[in-house]
Amino acid sequence: MIKNSAYIRKFTPEHKRLLEAIAAEHKIKNANDVLLFVLEQHYSLKNERDRFIRFNDMKTKKIEALNKQVHANNQQCDRSE
Repeated sequence: MIKNSAYIRKFTPEHKRLLEAIAAEHKIKNANDVLLFVLEQHYSLKNERDRFIRFNDMKTKKIEALNKQVHANNQQCDRSE
């Protein structure tokens, strides 16, 4: 159970419920540790999301380049016929 400290009182009941669920799932005993855990996870997930975005952008550019190449090849084939 997360005790009501000065900063916890500002949380909504939903925030507190979510923090307690995280604490129970990861066997974390106090609010400070839960908040630090959540901050670390947020930073980690943000970095992972940014990495996936870069990967997706790279693949999208590669697909676009291949589509242009296929389109150019199709035009060459049409001209030769």
